Amino acid sequence: MKKTIILILLLVLSLSLFGQKNLLLLYKKSEQYGEFMFKYHIIPILEKYNIKYELKNVEEMNYYRIDNKKYFGVISWYYSPEIKDSHLYLRQLANFIENGGFFFFFNNLGVTSDIREINNLLDKIGIHYMYGYKELENYQINYNKDFFLTEPSTQIKRPVEKYRVFESEDKILMQFETSNDDYPMIILTKNGGAAIFNSFTDVKGNIIINIEKILLNFINQKVGNKGKVLIIKTKYDNEQFLSYQNNLYKMFDYAKINYDVLNVEDFYNFSYFDLIPYKTIIWNTDAKYVKTKTIERYINNGGSFILSTDIYNTPWSTNIKEDNINISKILFSKKLFPVGNDEKGTIINRDFNISFNISLDNKYQILVYLENENAKVPAIWYKKVNKGYIGYIYPDIILKSVRGLILQSVLEMQDISIAGLLNSFIFYIDDFPLPSYNIERLEINGKKVTDDEYYYDIWWPSIKKFAKKYNIKYTFVTPLSYNGSSIPPFEFTEFFISKNNNPYKAMREIDKSDFELGLHGYNHNSLTKDKWANAENIKLSLRAAKEFISKIIGHDIIISSYVAPNNLIDEFGVKNLLEGIPTIRTIGTIYQSESNLSEYVIRNNYTLIIPRSTYGYYPLTRLYSTTINTLANFGTFQHFIHPDDAFAKDRNPENLTWDEMYNNLETFYNTIKSKFPWLRNQTASEAYPYFFDYLTQKVKYNYDENNLTVIVPNSSLFPKYFMVKSKKNIRKITGGKIIHYYRENNLFILEMDRNIMNIEFMSGESNEK
Repeated sequence: MKKTIILILLLVLSLSLFGQKNLLLLYKKSEQYGEFMFKYHIIPILEKYNIKYELKNVEEMNYYRIDNKKYFGVISWYYSPEIKDSHLYLRQLANFIENGGFFFFFNNLGVTSDIREINNLLDKIGIHYMYGYKELENYQINYNKDFFLTEPSTQIKRPVEKYRVFESEDKILMQFETSNDDYPMIILTKNGGAAIFNSFTDVKGNIIINIEKILLNFINQKVGNKGKVLIIKTKYDNEQFLSYQNNLYKMFDYAKINYDVLNVEDFYNFSYFDLIPYKTIIWNTDAKYVKTKTIERYINNGGSFILSTDIYNTPWSTNIKEDNINISKILFSKKLFPVGNDEKGTIINRDFNISFNISLDNKYQILVYLENENAKVPAIWYKKVNKGYIGYIYPDIILKSVRGLILQSVLEMQDISIAGLLNSFIFYIDDFPLPSYNIERLEINGKKVTDDEYYYDIWWPSIKKFAKKYNIKYTFVTPLSYNGSSIPPFEFTEFFISKNNNPYKAMREIDKSDFELGLHGYNHNSLTKDKWANAENIKLSLRAAKEFISKIIGHDIIISSYVAPNNLIDEFGVKNLLEGIPTIRTIGTIYQSESNLSEYVIRNNYTLIIPRSTYGYYPLTRLYSTTINTLANFGTFQHFIHPDDAFAKDRNPENLTWDEMYNNLETFYNTIKSKFPWLRNQTASEAYPYFFDYLTQKVKYNYDENNLTVIVPNSSLFPKYFMVKSKKNIRKITGGKIIHYYRENNLFILEMDRNIMNIEFMSGESNEK
């Protein structure tokens, strides 16, 4: 009860402040000029659009009060270039722009100061000051007619100074041109701009530019210009919501989508202008949701607002019918991703109970249903509202096992969206080469077959044939023993039991191929503290294994890939593994676990955890659903098989023959190859630098009307890949190219070959129905 009261009080306080940031108008009282111009040309426009403002005399103002918490923008209108403490004024304005504000000045910057201080501010706007005052007599005017009320005149002398405009997104609205040089005079940038000297008036002093249009560029900006996501939560959220939020964080991290996290009370203190960088807002908390004018404006101007909370805490609460439904599966629409495990899309089998049903009209696009044999309940939906979208995600399905499809659902709720793609899959073969014991394990065509005969005469030739057919480079990880020992001596008797020395023949063959040979341990003991009481024995066993492999293949081996036996390893094991074999760069674990070693993360600054996402040969519905999860999240999956799968009861519960299992594998890879021809196969060591680069490099996005710019560091590994979901067609790309297009999913796969890629989309409304 106490928690609820506190939340309500915070909400009431927050709502009273929501959206109250002002526009700061600065003039010099000693001139009176600027005050007059504001009152006649700026303030009426602000009042027309209900924009709050403060008109201040800069000569009496404490510059430290130019603060982003109070103001969303600053406009100054000065004539004289004198102001006290000009360096402090310039520094404070520069900080203001850095923190998301804008600054536009009319006539003159209003200061005399060190040029470095001036350009410290102007560079953040996209302008650079070069001095060079003069008066022009013979010149031409180049101007943007859309921003002018009347045509400028060249029949007067024009005072000019030299500025350079250097950001690609900046607009030069007016420029004076001579045979020797050009002088930008009215400049509009995403962070502000300038109307220099009296370039914006005619000979009689009348305003000739459309000030309203310039102001609307700042006060009515389309949201999402940085492509970011804002996740709303509270400090009181329960364990369930903390789990949902963690899945969202990981999902966006993997997809290279920048996001911020904000508490509800802080969110309700945000103005519309604070929301402009965010393309999507996700309300992922059970805190009371209250719609505001600012949220409405955010959606109307292109934002996607997604509620993922109790259904009764949403605008659809009146559509709810109380019920008691036992759900047996979650169905994700085939619209979301190019491949599924069912003709309708992707089915995830999951049993749980819900207490509601809901009816939605045909204005809504329903992406996910909760189903059983008799019922079908919407779980993710959205609709277009003016330029933006409003949607809902049933929070209980924000699971690790479906992060990729949740991401695709979020991306679908936008006109244009982008996410990163690693573009790499690894095919691991666990437990090979492995000791064989000449024991009869199965019967093929009426003949008893030993493990040695099966592994090396049947399975191994088939696997090589498969690799050739699908152009796959395997990563083999060998366990040299199954003796279970964690104390010396560390010897390898089991590797020689095979009658024909098959294990080390296969090892030599792998060494001479394009395949990779890694390690599954000295034996199949997991490197965990409970299995290895003495840490030194881990190191001794691993070094013995490395030396043994080197002797078999006839040269020193550099082992960079390790897969944890039984998929288990702890921090103790990681530490001693890396001390035992410092060249290890990848550690294979399991994805479907809550362990902190079950995510794609970098440890010790250089070692990559690569969890297994997909395994085995069947059922195909499971293979597809587990592959889709990470493939749809960031363009990767890791498939694991074992040579003993055919006679391992837990991995072959239907007792399929090897031929049947092999045929399943072919069916699966035929789909992967045909649906994702752009997808790269790499060994673990080949994938490592790309993983490392992908997980550590930052990506920036800039949206501007029909253009999307992607910026990555120059040090990135190229090419880089992205998936773009767009309801508009792509007109042109520079710095990259389209390598595949999925029409049914509005999905483009892009390859980027430079550190800046610009994507130009067709203008006009999206094709969203």
